[in-house]
Amino acid sequence: MSGYDQFLGIVQNGLFRPLAQNGLRGPVRLTKIQMQEARSPESGKFNLSEYESCAIMVQGYDSGGWIYSANVIDHAGPILTFVVSKVFIQNKRKNKKG
Repeated sequence: MSGYDQFLGIVQNGLFRPLAQNGLRGPVRLTKIQMQEARSPESGKFNLSEYESCAIMVQGYDSGGWIYSANVIDHAGPILTFVVSKVFIQNKRKNKKG
């Protein structure tokens, strides 16, 4: 899947909330359809319920409020999700102070 961007985030209330500073402003939705398809992104909406409250890594193409051709390439369990969220929350606080 070369050419795709990768995004790290946590699933909350069925939405993907990006953590890394990669241009995304959360929350965003994921769709399986390609950007050039002549149909709405909702028609291929990715169901994230199995990843609720987990950190996930997603590949796809950013298009504002949607990530197209989305594919979950990895997910974390509770311990790693906790660590990931703490690291990113601390980094955001440090960046706001500095």
